[in-house]
Amino acid sequence: MTSTGQKTVRVLGGLVVILLVGLGLRFAAQNGYGRGILKSFVPDKVEGLDAATEKSQSDAAFAGLPTDEPAALPGAPEVRINFWAWNSQMGCLYANGGPVTTKGSLMEKQGIKVNITRQDDNSQLMAQLTRLAQGLHSGQAQPRDGIHFIGIMGDGAGAFLAALNAQLTESFGAEYRAEIVGSCGYSRGEDKLMGPQKWRDNPQSMRGALVAGVLRDGDWNIAQRFMGDNGIANNPDERTYDPNAVNWVNTSSYVDAAEKYVSGYCEERPVVEEGRRTGETKRVCIDGIVTWTPADVTAARERGGLVSVVSTKEYSSQMPHVLIGIRKWNQQNRETVEKLLTAFTQGGDQVLAHPQALARAAEISQEIYQEKGADAEYWAKYYRGVTEPDKQGIPVELGGSKANNLADNLLLFGLAQGTSPETSRFRATYTVFGKIVTQQYPDLVPSVPAYDSIVDVSYLRAVASRAGATGTTGGRAETQTFSDSNSRVTRVVGRRNVQLTFGTGSAQITPQTEQQLQQLFDELSINSLAVEVHGHTDNVGDPAANQQLSEDRAIAVKQWLERRSASTFPPGRVRVFAHGSTQPVESNRTDTGRAANRRVEIVIGS
Repeated sequence: MTSTGQKTVRVLGGLVVILLVGLGLRFAAQNGYGRGILKSFVPDKVEGLDAATEKSQSDAAFAGLPTDEPAALPGAPEVRINFWAWNSQMGCLYANGGPVTTKGSLMEKQGIKVNITRQDDNSQLMAQLTRLAQGLHSGQAQPRDGIHFIGIMGDGAGAFLAALNAQLTESFGAEYRAEIVGSCGYSRGEDKLMGPQKWRDNPQSMRGALVAGVLRDGDWNIAQRFMGDNGIANNPDERTYDPNAVNWVNTSSYVDAAEKYVSGYCEERPVVEEGRRTGETKRVCIDGIVTWTPADVTAARERGGLVSVVSTKEYSSQMPHVLIGIRKWNQQNRETVEKLLTAFTQGGDQVLAHPQALARAAEISQEIYQEKGADAEYWAKYYRGVTEPDKQGIPVELGGSKANNLADNLLLFGLAQGTSPETSRFRATYTVFGKIVTQQYPDLVPSVPAYDSIVDVSYLRAVASRAGATGTTGGRAETQTFSDSNSRVTRVVGRRNVQLTFGTGSAQITPQTEQQLQQLFDELSINSLAVEVHGHTDNVGDPAANQQLSEDRAIAVKQWLERRSASTFPPGRVRVFAHGSTQPVESNRTDTGRAANRRVEIVIGS
């Protein structure tokens, strides 16, 4: 070979070596090897995900990827868990390393062997917890049958636990009731009300709609909250049709809701007005659905025509994942529960902080969920949330979830600094949606268990105390900021009048007003939207004095909410607007009309 040829070979060889080294370094950085040295090789953003936003919540050091080889852990405590196929659990799945605890996983480091399986049927989840309670009651310290923990949507916990705990308490005693001990994450857009664009533009156009979904479940709750925020009636009887309310088709699952929409499902129903049959019948077809991923993707890809009217993106605190176990077993195995929560919350930090952890969690998701037509990238994509065209070319928001770390758990359950269990976000969620289901279905769900009987925060307290003592508390809790306290919302999500009782000519908060404000506090705690408080008066008295009075009352509402919880109502979230007597909703000629005009209008939006 000539010298020129040899030189060419050396140059090409050098380029190949450089390329291989570069690729190797990039692989190492993305998988956590030498991350501190090779930081520049890790992309700052992942497609579809604002990595900077998520990473700003957690700066936890990378713990290293778990292997896919099952951990040995001879003699370790064994925990069996049932999860819905739901992206909010990414951090908990990552912590386990796979369906069964793997070598190098966070769970292995805690010395626990966990088996996670998919179960999308609430009746089966109840049955599995009941089997565990039955084994405990029969004298088995570690029952071989049943499931130790299940994960469901927190806003549906009231209805779920009402049925389950009544059965457990009657059969075995109060100490065998089911209780919530922590949270893996949040739905943040994934769970939604999907309908035509006109519902999003004008919520009142939803009257007379027929919506498919699982009744009394979390996604149904989204629609109920949206209807409540806009003063739209609900028809709780899925056998009839009310043209002035929202009507329902009860589906067997969230997947069934999408499938019925895709197939163009219709029914012939008797027409009712104010609960009374008119003698007419009407053929009605499904206009919208309440569901989550993967069913929202199915509806978009296979038929289309629906947008995200409102979701857990707007109602950001509505739908935390909650981890539920049997109180008797939890108390007898306190150390195991605390170690489980330690690993799960550390897994949340890893997914929040490191893209390669999210990628591995997505692989584990597919291993466990075995969703037809899905792969790891599918779960990662819809965890992040995307907007993509449906079958009709209409842009639709799909997916969107968030992993929870320890700080998020403490904030959710009112254990973080500046919060309290009495004003916690989860208490508000449980209270609001428990009230909705008992009001709409009093025969099926006459009541929900008292909040303090179904939540035990002592395990999280212990995890936080131990983490603080060792300096391993992980990332920060997610926070919200509102920059302009004087701006008006541009997209109205909810608008309704609230009759608050003030003394004549006064903005003083009375005991009756306090009760009304507590309900308002709970309802507004569910979302992360800006809140406009519009003060109004009747026309009695001086117009200038009425203008000032309406402002004073609106400010009183604002200050009460902010004092109740500064974390839920940070500066700038609540905006005050005063209108005096200039915008009556009824005639001021009657006592009834004047009473209606003395009001506070609440507008929520972005």
